[in-house]
Amino acid sequence: MANPTEQRELELVDKVDFRILAVANNEEKLQDLLSKFLAPLLLKLASEHASVRKKVIDICQRLKTYVKTPGVVLPVSALLDQYKAADNALLKLYDSVFIQHSLGRLEQHERRNLIPKAIKGIGSDTSPSRDSLFNVILRLLPDLKLPPRGSKDDVALREELGISDPKDAEFLAFWIGKLVLFRVQATDDSPPPPGLDPGDVKFLSLGKQDTWDPRAGGLNLADVRIKALGFLSSGAFTDKERYIPALYAASSSDFRVSEIGENLLKRSSVSLEDEKLVKELFEAHSKLPPRFRTRVLNLLSKSEISTTFTSDILGVFLLDMRSELGSDAASGASRLELSKLQRALFEYINWVARIASDKPHFTEIRTTVVGHLRQFIERQGWPKPQQTSLDDAALRSTAYETIGVLVKGKSMPEAECLSLATWLFRSLSEDPTPDAVVNIDGALSTLASTTKPPHSSGLDQQLHAVLLTYMTLEEKGEFVRSARHAAVKWANRCLPFSDIQARWIDILAIAGRLDERSDVVDEGRKGLDPWTYFANDDKSRLLPDWAEMVRKFFGEHITPSNPTRNHNGSGETEMDVDIDPNSAFVNFQGESLRAFPIALDYCRRILFLTALDHFNMESGWERQLETLLHSDLESRQQVRNYLASLPEGVRALSQLLAAAFEGMTKEGGEVSETSATCFVDIASFAPRSAVEPLGSRSLELLPLLSSNKKEIRALGAKALGILNFHNTIPASKFETLMDNLVRAASTLKTAVGSDLNAAEGAFLGWAQVVSNKRYNNHLLDTDAIVRDEFLTLDSISSLPSSTQETLYDAYSQFWTAGIVPLPKEADVSDPVAFLNKAFVEPLVVQAKKGNEKAVTALGRLGLSCPEQESGQEEGGLPGSSGLVEVILLKLFDLYELKQAEIHFAVGEAITAVVARWNARVVQLTMDVETADGPWKTPRRTAQLTSVLDKLLKDAKTTKPSLLKASGIWLFCLIQHCSHLEEVKTRLRECQTAFMRLLSARDELVQETASRGLSLVYEKGDAQLKTELVRDLVAAFTGTGPQLKVDQETELFEAGALPTGEGKSITSYKDIVSLANEVGDQSLVYKLMSLATNAATWSTRSAFGRFGLSNILSESEIDPKLYPKLYRYRFDPNTNVQKSMDDIWKALVKDPSAVLETYFDAIMKDLLKSILGKEWRVREASCAAISDLISGRPFPKYEPYYKDIWAAALKVLDDVKATVRNAALHLCIALSTTLVRQLEDSGTSAAATAMMNEALPFLMSEKGIESGVEDVKMFSTVTVIKIAKSGGKSLHPYIPTMVPHLLGLLSTIEPQAINYHYQRAGEDHKEKIDRLRSAMVSQSPITEAIENCLRTADSDVMSKLSPGLEEAIKTAVGMPTKVGCSRVLTTLATRHANDFRPYAARFLQLMEKQSLDRNDEVSQNYARAAAYLVRVVSDEAKQRFAERLLKLYLESEDETRRQKVADAVLALSKISPDHFNALEGRLLPFAFLGKHDTDEYVQKEFEEVWSKHAGSSLTVSRYIPEIVDLVQRSLNTAQWALKHAGALAIASAAASITSASDVTGHVNMENLKAVWPVYDKSLALKTFANKEKLLEPFPEFVQKSKAWWGEDAAFGEQLKKIAIREAKRNNDEYRPHAFRCLWRFAAVRDDLVILPEIAKIVTPYFDVAKKDEDEMDVDKSTKNDTARGMDPKSRMAWAAVEAVAKGYNRRKMKENPLSELREIVVVLEENSSSKGSPSLDNPYIARTEFDSIRRAYWYDCATELLEAAEKGDAKSTEGNLDVVKWYLASLDLDRADAGTEAQRVSRAKATGTALRLLKRHGGAKEPWLGKVKEAMEKALGEERSLEVQAKWRESLAVVSSG
Repeated sequence: MANPTEQRELELVDKVDFRILAVANNEEKLQDLLSKFLAPLLLKLASEHASVRKKVIDICQRLKTYVKTPGVVLPVSALLDQYKAADNALLKLYDSVFIQHSLGRLEQHERRNLIPKAIKGIGSDTSPSRDSLFNVILRLLPDLKLPPRGSKDDVALREELGISDPKDAEFLAFWIGKLVLFRVQATDDSPPPPGLDPGDVKFLSLGKQDTWDPRAGGLNLADVRIKALGFLSSGAFTDKERYIPALYAASSSDFRVSEIGENLLKRSSVSLEDEKLVKELFEAHSKLPPRFRTRVLNLLSKSEISTTFTSDILGVFLLDMRSELGSDAASGASRLELSKLQRALFEYINWVARIASDKPHFTEIRTTVVGHLRQFIERQGWPKPQQTSLDDAALRSTAYETIGVLVKGKSMPEAECLSLATWLFRSLSEDPTPDAVVNIDGALSTLASTTKPPHSSGLDQQLHAVLLTYMTLEEKGEFVRSARHAAVKWANRCLPFSDIQARWIDILAIAGRLDERSDVVDEGRKGLDPWTYFANDDKSRLLPDWAEMVRKFFGEHITPSNPTRNHNGSGETEMDVDIDPNSAFVNFQGESLRAFPIALDYCRRILFLTALDHFNMESGWERQLETLLHSDLESRQQVRNYLASLPEGVRALSQLLAAAFEGMTKEGGEVSETSATCFVDIASFAPRSAVEPLGSRSLELLPLLSSNKKEIRALGAKALGILNFHNTIPASKFETLMDNLVRAASTLKTAVGSDLNAAEGAFLGWAQVVSNKRYNNHLLDTDAIVRDEFLTLDSISSLPSSTQETLYDAYSQFWTAGIVPLPKEADVSDPVAFLNKAFVEPLVVQAKKGNEKAVTALGRLGLSCPEQESGQEEGGLPGSSGLVEVILLKLFDLYELKQAEIHFAVGEAITAVVARWNARVVQLTMDVETADGPWKTPRRTAQLTSVLDKLLKDAKTTKPSLLKASGIWLFCLIQHCSHLEEVKTRLRECQTAFMRLLSARDELVQETASRGLSLVYEKGDAQLKTELVRDLVAAFTGTGPQLKVDQETELFEAGALPTGEGKSITSYKDIVSLANEVGDQSLVYKLMSLATNAATWSTRSAFGRFGLSNILSESEIDPKLYPKLYRYRFDPNTNVQKSMDDIWKALVKDPSAVLETYFDAIMKDLLKSILGKEWRVREASCAAISDLISGRPFPKYEPYYKDIWAAALKVLDDVKATVRNAALHLCIALSTTLVRQLEDSGTSAAATAMMNEALPFLMSEKGIESGVEDVKMFSTVTVIKIAKSGGKSLHPYIPTMVPHLLGLLSTIEPQAINYHYQRAGEDHKEKIDRLRSAMVSQSPITEAIENCLRTADSDVMSKLSPGLEEAIKTAVGMPTKVGCSRVLTTLATRHANDFRPYAARFLQLMEKQSLDRNDEVSQNYARAAAYLVRVVSDEAKQRFAERLLKLYLESEDETRRQKVADAVLALSKISPDHFNALEGRLLPFAFLGKHDTDEYVQKEFEEVWSKHAGSSLTVSRYIPEIVDLVQRSLNTAQWALKHAGALAIASAAASITSASDVTGHVNMENLKAVWPVYDKSLALKTFANKEKLLEPFPEFVQKSKAWWGEDAAFGEQLKKIAIREAKRNNDEYRPHAFRCLWRFAAVRDDLVILPEIAKIVTPYFDVAKKDEDEMDVDKSTKNDTARGMDPKSRMAWAAVEAVAKGYNRRKMKENPLSELREIVVVLEENSSSKGSPSLDNPYIARTEFDSIRRAYWYDCATELLEAAEKGDAKSTEGNLDVVKWYLASLDLDRADAGTEAQRVSRAKATGTALRLLKRHGGAKEPWLGKVKEAMEKALGEERSLEVQAKWRESLAVVSSG
C-alpha cells in the first residue's frame, strides 16, 4: 500500500494536473493557473518519492506543449526564486527550463528586475544547471541599462545588482571571458575553440546547437558578446575581476570587442606584480592562440615578478618558439601573427634577461633559451639565411639581440662561452642580414664583458686561435663582413693585459691593413694602452713580458692554427741562438709591414715600464715616460741597471736591438725612423754584451746618414756613435768607416741637393763617433783637432740653414767632449779673438734670431774652454778662459728675445758654461755611459757665483723683458745646479726673487716662478720652508706688501693701453702725464687699480702650479680663506680656475668636513658676491652656489633657499652674456634639485619645504610675471617641472598655479602668430585659430595644469573655484580661454565628485562664454559645458537648456544662433545620456534649429536631430513643444527666426501626415495643435524657401478631412488660404502656389474651384506676351534648371497645369467628357477665337508651347485622359469632339516630338484618348481617319522599339473600333 505522504502528494499533483487540463485551451486562464501553481508543482520534483517525481515530470512534458502559445507567460520571478533556494538538481533543471521558456515574453522592466536575482549566488552554485542560469543572465543583459562610466550610479551598480559576494563577480567575469573566446561550433563533434575545452563549450552552448542560432530563437553571439563586455566594463566589477576577460577581448579580431578590451586595459589599475595574476597570465598563454599569446607576452613584459617563474618562462619560450612548426601554423594562424608572436616572445625574453640576469634562478633557463634561439636562427639558414623576407630578417635580428641580452650578467661555463663566441664570430663575418650586424656585434660585446680573465690555459689557447683567425680573414667569398673590431675587443676584454697574443692582435688592428676602419684602430690603441686597460680592471696590474713579446713578435711565426710554441724549462724558445737577420720580419709581410714599427715601439715602452717599477701609471703616461727618460738622471740610471742585471734577458735585448737595427736599415721612411728611434733609445741604456753583436754591422748604417730626412740622419749618427762607443768594431772596419765619413764630410762646402744631405749626415756621424770614442778614453790625447774638413762658422754663413744647424750640432758634440776642432789654416796666436770671430760671433748672430741650436752651441763652446789662462794645460788653448766671459756676456744680451722657449735654451747654455760637467743638463745629453776623463771638467766656481749674483739682481728689475729672462735663467740654473753648494747656500735669495716674479703679468714667468719656488722649497731646510709658506699665504690673502712703483716702473705691456696716436701707456710716468692731459687726477688711481688687479689675477693664476699646492698644504689656513678660495675655484678664467682647484685640493684634505663646517660662511659670502660689481665675481658665485648645494640635504641651505632663487633670477638678466649663462645653469640646478626631490619623495618634509620656498617666489612678479623674458621663461619651465612631480604637495598652490598658468598660455604665445593673425583674412584666421587651439592642447603648460589637477581633492576645489572663475571672466587671449575650457573638462571628467558642488556655477558661466566672438573659443567652451552637464543637478541641466533656447530666440543675428547650435551639438555628442534626459526641451529645439535659414546652424541642428531622433514619429511625440517654440519664433521681431519657425511648423505638419501613413490613422489632435501656427506661418509675406510651407498643405488638407467636413468655416478658411497664396505677387513663389492650388483642388472634391483657378492663372498663359512692367534686368540670363525652360515658360506651365489638374475629381468620375470640356474652355480663353474653342488648333499647340508640351503636357494629358477613362460613361452629347482637342495637342503630325521618353508619353496619351473615345461610343468619328494616318506615319518614322509598341497599341484601338 502506498505511503500516506506519497498518496497525498500524488493527489495534490493530480489536482493541479486536472486543473491544467481544464484550462489548457484558454491562454488567459492557463496563465493565471500556472502563475499560482507552477512553482509549487515543480517543487514536488524534490519529493523523496519517485512516483511523485515521475508524475510531475510527465505533467511538465505535456505542459511544454500547452505553453507554446505566445500568450502564455510563466511566473519567471517565482521560478527564479525557487531555483535559488533549491538544492535539488532535478528541481533546478526544470526551473531553469521554464525560466528560459518565458524569459523573452516578459516586459522589459520585469526582465530588468530579474537580473539581481539571477546574479546573486551564482558563484556558489555548483549544480549542473547553472549553465542555464548563466544563459538566462546573458538573455537579460540587453535590458540592463548601464549608467555612464564613473558616475555615482556606476559606482553603486555593484550594490544595486546585489553582487555582495566576490565569487559571483568572479564567476561572471570568468565566463564572460570564456564567452569572448567562444565560437559557434559547426557540429557537435567539432574541436573546441582555442582556449576552451569541451566542458566550456558545453557550458556556453547548453549542449545544443540552437542556443546560439538566432534563426531558431537562440542568441546572437556577436551582440551578446558586446552586451556582456559592456556589463563587464561597468562598476559591477573591479579591475582585477575583469582583467583577464579584458585581455581576451583586447585580442579579439572583432574590432568592436577589441576596442572595449583595449579601453578596459588602459583604465585598469591592476598591478602586474600580483603573483596570482601573473600565474593566470602564464596559464592563459599556454591555452590561447598566437594572437592572444602575443598580448599576454606584452603584459608579462611589464611585470618584474613574472621573471621569477622559471619553469613557466621556459614553457612559454618552448611553446612559442615551436609555434611556426607546430599546431599554431596548422591551425591557420597567419604568418604575420606568428611573426608578431615571436617578436613579442623575444621582447619578453629580453625583459626577463634585463631584470633577472643576475639572479640564480635565471641560469637554469639561460642555456636552454640560448640554445633554442640558435636553433631558430639555424632553421632560417645559417650562417646565410634561406628566408629573406623583411619579417624574417627582423626576427633574426631580434634573436641575435636576445642572445646578447641573455648572456649578460653572470659568466657562462668556459666551453659554452667559447662555443657561443665562435658561433657569433662566424655569424658576424658570414651572415649577410644588414639589420643583424649591430645585434650580433652587441651580443659579442656582452658576452665578452662576462668572459673576463683569468681563464684556464686551454680556453686562452682556443681564444687565441679564434681571434687570430678572424683578425686575418679577408672579406671575400663567403666572408661578407669583417669581424676584426669584435676580435680586438674580445682580445682586450677577455684576455689579460699580460697576454702577448692579445697585444699582437692589437698591433694588427692598428697597422695590419692599409684600409683599416678607424674603430678597429682605436680599439687596438686602447688595448696597447696600460692606463686604459688598468683603469677598467683593478684586479691585475701585470705588464706583458717584454722579453717573451720580443721572441713572439720578431722570432716566431704567429698563426691562428699554431698560436703558441713549446718552451723549455727556462722559458726560452727552443731556437738557434744566432739571430737570423731576416727573422725579425717573419710576422710582418705585405701590408703587415706597417705593424713592425708599432710592435717595436711597444716592446720598447714595455721594456722601460718594466725597468721603472716606480713609474706611476696615469693618463698621458707615454709623454711622461719619454720626459722622465730624457730629463731624469736617476731614472736613466735605473734603466741601465735593470738592463745590466738581466741574466738571460740580454739575449732578448739583443734580439730587440737586432730587430730595431733591421728596421732601421730597411727602406721606408716610417719603418726606418721609428726603428732608429727605438734602437737609439734602447742602445743608449744597453750593456756592451747586448750591443756587441751588431758592432760589426756599423757600415750598414751609412745609408741612413745620406737620407733626405734630417731626423733619420740624426738618428743614424747617434746609432753609429753608440755602436762605436763600445769598441766592438774591428780596426780595419773602423778605419774604413772614418774614411767614408771624412770623405763625405769634406764636400760639405761644395755639395748640393742629396749630396749635401749626405755630407751633413757624414759630418754629424763623424762628430758622434769621435766624441763617443773620447768618452770611452779610446781616442785622442789632445783637446784640439786640426783638419781641413773643419770649417769655421763664419765661413759657412752662405750655406743653407739646415747645414749650419748640422754644424752646430756636430761642434756641440765636439765641444762637449772637450775637443776643439780647428781648420789647418787657423791662426791661433790670439785664441780668444780667433774663436770669437770664427765661432762666437756667428753663433750670436743666429742666437739673436732665436736659433736654439746656436744658443746651445755657444754654451758647449764655453764648456770646452779651459780654466786657466796661462800656458796650455792638457793640450788646451792658452788664454781661452777670457772667452768664457765673452760668451756669458753674449748670452746675457739675449734677454730682449720675445720667444719664451729660447730663454730656456739660454738658461741651459749659461748653466753649461758655468757648471760644465757638474750641470745635469750636460749629463742628460749623453746617449752613452761616460767614464771619467780629462774632458769631464768641473764647475767654474767664481763664474757660477757671479752669474747667480747677476740673475738675483736682474730679478728685481722693473723691466719686463729682463725680468722674464732673468727669472727663466735663474730657474734653469737652480733646476740643473741645485745640488751644488754655491747654489744651495743662496736658496733663500732665490726664493725672494721668485716671490717677486709671482706678480709678473707674463703667465710663463709666473709658472717659472712657481716651479722655482717649488724647487727651492724642496731643497730648503725647515726654517726656509716655514718662511716660504707664510709669505705665500700672505700674498694670496692680500695682507702682504702692496705693489710699489716709481716713475719708470712698467705697469703695462706696450700696446695694452693705446692712446690713439700710435703710442701707449706703459709706465707710472705715462699714467701721470695722461691724467694731466685729461684733467682728471682720479685717472691715476683708476689705472693703478687696473695694474694691481692685473697683477693680482696673474698671481692667482700662477699660484697653484708645479708644486706650490704642496707648500700650502703644510700650512695652517685662516678660515676666512675658505669662502674666497672656494669661489675662485669657479672663476671664468680657466687658468685661475685650475690653479685654485689645485690649491683647494692641497689645502683641504677633507673637503666634505670643511664645507660642512664653513657652509654658512661660504654661502653668505657667495650670496653677497653674486650681486657684486665685478662680472667675474658674479659669474663665479653662480657656479659656486650651484656646486655648493649640489647633493646637499635641503635643511642645510633652507635658510638661504629663497635668497638663492632671488639672486639667481636677478642675475639671469645680467648685462654680460657669460654671467647670464652661469645664472641659467644655477637656475637649472635649483630646478633640477627641486624636481628630483619631488620625484624621489614628493610628500617628504624636505620636498614640501623646498616647494614652500620656491613656488611662491616663482609665481610672483619676480618669476613668471617678470618683465624679463629669460626670467619669465625659466620660471615657467620650472613651474611646469614642479607641477609634473609635485603630487599632493602642490595642493596649497594649485588655486594660484592654475590661473597663473592659464594666463601664461596667452602671454607665452609667439608674437609672430599675433602679427600674422591680424593681417590674415577670415578663412585664414579660422585655420590659425585651429592651429592655436591645437598648440594649447599640446602645450607643456597645459600638461602642467593637468598635472596640478591630477591629485586635486575637495579642499583644493573649494579654493580653486573662485580663482578659476575669475580667470575665465577676465581671460583675454584666445589660448587662455581654450585652456580654461580644458580645465573645466578635466575637472568634470576626472574629478566629478569633488567638482560637483561648483559645476552648476561654471555651467551658468558657460552660457555667456560659449557666445565668445572667436569661433574656436566658443566651441571649446561649448564642449566644456557639455562635460559640465554630466555632473550638475537636474535643475541646472534644465536651466542650461532653457538658457540656450532663450539665447537662440533672442538672437539678433546668425552668429549667436551659430554659437548656440555649437553648444547643443556638443551636448548631444559628448553627453548623449544627459541630452536624452533633456530631450523634451532639446529635441524640439533641434527640430526648430534644423530649419534655420543659416546654413551652418541648419547643419549643426540637423546632426543633432539625426543622432537622437531621425524619424517622423519622433516629431509626433513633441508636437506641443514644437508648436510652442514655433509660436515663440513667430512672435519675435527677427525675420530669420520667423522664417525658421514657419519652415519648422510646415515640416512638423508634413511629419504628422506622413506618420499617419505609417500608423494607419490620423492624429487629429496633432493636426489641430499645429494648425494655428501653420496658418500664421502661411500668412507671412513671401520669403526665400516659403514654397516649403506649401508642400505639406494639400496633404494636411487631405488628412484633416474629418475636421473640415464637420467645420465648414475651417474648410472655407483652407480654401481662402490656397487662393490667397496663389494670388501672391512673387514670380519665384507663384509657380509653387499654383501647384499647391491644384493639389488643394484635388483633395477637396466637395469644391468646384476651377473657375477661380482659371481667373487667377489665365493671365499667365501667354508665353510670348511681354509684360509692360518687365525690365531687362528681370530677364533670366541662364537656362532654368527645370527641364531647360526659362522662368516665363515655367510660369506658363504652372498656370496650364493648375487648370489641367484643378478639376473636381468627383465630377470627373460622374461626367468625364464634360469636365474635360471645361478644362479646354479655360485653356482656350486666351486664343483668338471667342465662343466655342477651336478643337483642331488648340491654344496649347502653338509653337511657343513646344517645349512645355514635350516636357509636361504629354504626361499631363495622359493623366487627365486616364482619369476620364475611369469615369462613368454617361451622356456624351456634344462632348465627344473634346477628345479631338486633346489629340490635336499631342503633335501627331510631328514624328520627331522630343526625346524617347517624351515620345512614349505622347503615344501613351494618344492611346488613352482613343480608348476614352471608344468607351463613350465615338469609335466612328469621321476625323479618326486622319488621326490613324498620322499615327501610322509616326510609327513608320519611329526608331524606338518601345515607342513603336505604344503606337501599335493605339492603332489597335482604332482598328478594333
